Amino acid sequence: MARLPSLLRTAVSPPVISRASALTAMERISATTHLVSSLEYLVSGRDRERGGLNDWQVSRRHYAGWPAPARRALDLVSGRRGTRALHGVRVAAAAALLAPLPRRGRLAADTVLAATSMALYPRNRYGTDGSDQVGFLVQTTAAVARAAEHRPPVVDACLWYAGLQSVLSYATSGWTKVTSPTWRSGRALPGVMRTRSYGEAHTWRLVAAHPRAGHALSTAVLALECAFPLVLVGKGRAARPMVAAVDGFHLANAGVMGLGRFLTSFGSLHPAVLYIAGPQVRTWADGRVERRHDAFPAVVGGVLATALAAGAAARVRNRTAVLRGRGDEQTMTTSSGSTLAYRRIEPPGGADGSAPDGSAPDATVPLVVLATALNSTPEQAEWLVAELSRQHPVVTYQRAGIGRSRYVATRPSGRRGRAGSAPGHPVAASIDTSIDTAADDLADLVRHVAGERPVVLVGHALGGHLAATAARALPGRVAGVALIAPGHPGEARTPSAEDPDGRRVTDSLAHTAVSLRLCLGPLLKAPDWLGELPRHVRALALAQYRDPATWTAALREWRGTLARFGADEGPLAPLGAPVCLVVCGDGLTDEQRALQQEYAEIAPHARTHELDAHRDRVLTRRATATEVAHLLAEFTRSLGEDRRATGQEARHAVQPR
Repeated sequence: MARLPSLLRTAVSPPVISRASALTAMERISATTHLVSSLEYLVSGRDRERGGLNDWQVSRRHYAGWPAPARRALDLVSGRRGTRALHGVRVAAAAALLAPLPRRGRLAADTVLAATSMALYPRNRYGTDGSDQVGFLVQTTAAVARAAEHRPPVVDACLWYAGLQSVLSYATSGWTKVTSPTWRSGRALPGVMRTRSYGEAHTWRLVAAHPRAGHALSTAVLALECAFPLVLVGKGRAARPMVAAVDGFHLANAGVMGLGRFLTSFGSLHPAVLYIAGPQVRTWADGRVERRHDAFPAVVGGVLATALAAGAAARVRNRTAVLRGRGDEQTMTTSSGSTLAYRRIEPPGGADGSAPDGSAPDATVPLVVLATALNSTPEQAEWLVAELSRQHPVVTYQRAGIGRSRYVATRPSGRRGRAGSAPGHPVAASIDTSIDTAADDLADLVRHVAGERPVVLVGHALGGHLAATAARALPGRVAGVALIAPGHPGEARTPSAEDPDGRRVTDSLAHTAVSLRLCLGPLLKAPDWLGELPRHVRALALAQYRDPATWTAALREWRGTLARFGADEGPLAPLGAPVCLVVCGDGLTDEQRALQQEYAEIAPHARTHELDAHRDRVLTRRATATEVAHLLAEFTRSLGEDRRATGQEARHAVQPR
């Protein structure tokens, strides 16, 4: 006990480690990772047998588009003999690094391990993980440092790079977990422990039996990872205990989750962390003075500041493009106080459907009003709009909070049992009604733009649910409702196996919205569907996709959808207008098909079509969007006939249709 104060002072004292020691320890600990990895490969080969997860005859198909010389080289190193030979060389190189080699020998061994890691990566397409990536990073960094060992500034830059990579890894992991309700609530730990891949039965039983202790442990892990950058402040006094804590964390993971190589791979970065966290000037017992060169973090800081400024400028330009829009938008204020921006596209004949010779417009031609999917804008349905507007006036709009539309928050209430549920089914007295408000906004838009003209509401995905709900609020004014892969409240009762409670989508939307607000929009990859849109809308569609307001509105609507759909337990309320239902069969389950079919069953008349298309791509691809447009045009032409037939049935009830 008398030594305890001394031990505590040592634990919180600034770490003092030489440049050479940090570099040698880093490459030796990492070499252990490569040694174990290659030995595991040499003694087990089930995954590489015919039909295995890493069967090269299957994996090589992923590189069919590579040039022929590159494919031949891959076949050479990825065949059975070539791969075993490379792993044998890796074992020798890793073992050599554990011995006291001279500089050139260490450089050669580091280079071999880095090069073979890169060569084997395509071979092990499945099964590589963070330990392999960190091992490649460390050995490459060590090779550069050994090559310039006579130049201390270069070696220090390498050690700064490795150390900052470690700090960034822990901090990113921690703050990403913090944004997840699953981790904050403590549910993640027992969830991981019960999996077959990384779980452990005894540990799962313990955390399940003691949820408070499990929650406390999860919180401690989050706090440790989020606070890891503190190793660089206060002269590095927190470096020793925090590095020891994360080493203990990796040791526990090795025993419980089987992630043994994570201990040595991430641990190989810790000598660099201690080196950069310690004092800049070190004086040794023999009188030598070693000064650390700190140009690298200054350069990195400058680059990050420049990148942040560029990101902020890009966000301003992006937002300006979104607010500029197409240039022909109009606005109206809804009963909820929100402002909707909408466009009205007239047929080529003239305004309001007038003929080319200037004759009076045909007031019987329906006005088509389009409601888009979640996290979508009208530009993503441009092919559909262009085709429909050949014969009908079409109105598209941006829902509240998206683009030029402004959102005004309304207080949640239980003002109705939901427009989509049949009467007599109670719902919660106070739930998120943002989806009800979005449907009300759509109904207000119809009243504003339609006048006495008949209206056909067209809705895609969530927009289909909004269109059906708005149609019920407009009795006698909606001639028909066209639903393209519509959302259904029953989806809350048949959740997907991948995302049973919708939290994965919630987290994704929330993370993206925050990232875009932090000016990281240029890093958001352009979506695959962008190249399928007409060229004249691609720039605006990409600007909308990278606009944080789009994702914030999508998050609000998604949460409202979860709340509203979860509160609806009854059947759908009847629709008073004919329905055209377009089902997208690609990826559709039998349960989802049955739910969508219910929209046809609650309508007085219905037409159902099924396309071999995916719900998310049906309108962005020209061929399928054009096919949908033709189906909708046929539906609108038939509405007059259906209404006349309905009138005849009312007068002659005994006559069959």
